[in-house]
Amino acid sequence: MSAGQENRAVKIYEMANAFAQRLDLDDLIPFALERCRELLGADGVSILLIDPEKRELYFPYVSESDPEAARKLFEARIPLDCGIAGAVLKSRRGELVLDAHRDPRFFSQVDDKTRTITGSLIAMPLLNKDDTPQGVIEAVRRVGEPAFTTDDMTLLEQLAGSVAIALENAQQFKRIRESEDRLRIEVGALRRELARNDRFAEIIAVSPAMSEVFRRAEAAAASIKSVLIQGETGTGKELVARAIHRISTRADRPFVAINCAAVPEGLLESELFGHRRGAFSGALEDQVGLFRAANGGVLFLDEIGEMPIQMQAKLLRVLQEGEVKPVGDTRSHKVDVRIISATNRDLEIDVHERKFRSDLFYRLNAFTIRIPPLRERREDIPLIASRLLEAAARAHGKTIQGLTAEAVQLIQAAEWPGNVRQLQNEIEQAVALAREGETLAPAHFSRELVTGPGHPISSEPSAGAQARSDAEARPGPSPTFGASLNDARARFEASFIADMLARFNGNVSRTAVALGVSRVTLQKKMKEYALRGSASGN
Repeated sequence: MSAGQENRAVKIYEMANAFAQRLDLDDLIPFALERCRELLGADGVSILLIDPEKRELYFPYVSESDPEAARKLFEARIPLDCGIAGAVLKSRRGELVLDAHRDPRFFSQVDDKTRTITGSLIAMPLLNKDDTPQGVIEAVRRVGEPAFTTDDMTLLEQLAGSVAIALENAQQFKRIRESEDRLRIEVGALRRELARNDRFAEIIAVSPAMSEVFRRAEAAAASIKSVLIQGETGTGKELVARAIHRISTRADRPFVAINCAAVPEGLLESELFGHRRGAFSGALEDQVGLFRAANGGVLFLDEIGEMPIQMQAKLLRVLQEGEVKPVGDTRSHKVDVRIISATNRDLEIDVHERKFRSDLFYRLNAFTIRIPPLRERREDIPLIASRLLEAAARAHGKTIQGLTAEAVQLIQAAEWPGNVRQLQNEIEQAVALAREGETLAPAHFSRELVTGPGHPISSEPSAGAQARSDAEARPGPSPTFGASLNDARARFEASFIADMLARFNGNVSRTAVALGVSRVTLQKKMKEYALRGSASGN
């Protein structure tokens, strides 16, 4: 074997391995044709595939020295029973044609279209494992170039076998991937259907105000626009955002959330867009960022109104261009992300005061949903409280018998400036203080809730209120300069015990449990500070 032949054999082996490792047709075929043209010294190498419906051969992949000829070949079609390629498919044997124009089978219309003159030609069938033809690989040299040799034909025959196997594998992979995509679409459709049937299960509401929220959320889910959710702190903005995602066409893709107010300004860009290792102090490894992590899905930007003005400009650029550039990187990465943002601020006022960019506001505010505070949907409060009570009781391992009528009246009348989050805190605290099997009553809730706006202290003092009055009326050390530490401690202790007695309506036993002391110890302290509990509690 000559050195040239040995070199070709090595290249063929390398190409065969490379073909076997490539499954993507658009990656495989251009690679194969470029290598074939290089090894054969050809002016052009093409793959012709069969269009079974039209019974034609077409040129989906071309490697040409003349770009204009390549463009024309993409448009060309050859009847399946015409040309040298048709004859090769019919016989399933390759052919070497030294002068194509002298061959009566030659389909000259292709040359007419490309404005070239074919001289020598090699055509090899591409056969599947079951010997069925899938197309032809063809190499050409123009008139005036040396004709191909039998060694060239042997080379193309060897390459054709590798290309045919790789092409069949790639086509099978493509069919599997298409099947997987169809299955993913079907699963996504079923998941969305289930979500619609139970679309807002996490959000407990029967009020007309929340019905409007649900209506708008369903409309938002069907839209590709950005959504801005407005509402006070603790109203459940993220729950609504997740519900929109769950019933949208992106339901099977990621939902990624970030609280813009919780991330330091210097780190927010890195969190959103990612960074390269070494981009800044502490960047020990590459990080893709939340935009790329959410690619194809939803990025939820909570508390968007707290985003620094400089960062707003960078976010706007990403939304306009659809690509992100990690910190310290020179390359940009395309992303397909739907933005749902939320705020408890009035962004229109912030825009007017130049605290928020108007162009970013109008891009984010394509579709608005306002979530009403609890005080505007009081009919929902007992339902929410009941669900929260069940969860808190499970967490504490207790059986709680629900809420008394007085407790329901209490929580429905409260203003709840912290909304659902505040209600949750109150319920969890009440469950923690309650004993096994008890029903939550007003005494289990914080004094601020019981005596807050809309809940004035009764004109008839309770035993707990009397205990507080006793402590306040009792002479004691004044917190003025010169008072001893013991005096200050005694005064604080008396006030604290009085507060706890008031919380439990003077019930000594329950107050002792809450304070973590025995009933006897508490009674001694009450006697020391002249405090009184309820008769039933003594």
